[in-house]
Order: sequence, then structure tokens, then C-alpha cells
Amino acid sequence: MSIRVKVELMPGLRPVRKENVFEMELPPESNLKSMLLEVGFREDEIEHLRVFVNEKLASLNKELKDGDNIWIGIVMGGGDDHQDLQ
Repeated sequence: MSIRVKVELMPGLRPVRKENVFEMELPPESNLKSMLLEVGFREDEIEHLRVFVNEKLASLNKELKDGDNIWIGIVMGGGDDHQDLQ
């Protein structure tokens, strides 16, 4: 038996899919990290992502459940904090 989740990618992420919103079928007991790798993210990209499951920030080891809604965004850096203000 598998689980189905709905995934939404924040615009501006490296293209990993043709569409930004899609459904996935995953093996039971899949966690967030395995799902992200299945989507097409590289291992070194995952630490920079912010992922919400059912509108709550989730850790990579969170076990997914059938019907979960997943939003994937990226950490955005700020500007140069060391500008001279005169």
C-alpha cells in the first residue's frame, strides 16, 4: 500500500519538475528527506530548503502520511550587513 501527497514548489527553486504543483505516490513510512530526493533535489541542496507539511515547518525525518500537503521553499539570504552608513 502506498501513500499519496500533494507537493507545491516555491517559484524560483531550481527546476526539478515541469510543474510547481503535483501529486506523488510514495512507499509507506516515507520521510520528508526521501521524498525530497525522489522529487529531484540533490543531497547538498536539501539543507537549504524549508519544508512545511500541512502548514507546519517540518524536520527531514518527519514521516509522511497519506493526504499530506507539502510546501517546499528555500532559505533566502539577506544583503550585505557591513555597508558603511554615513
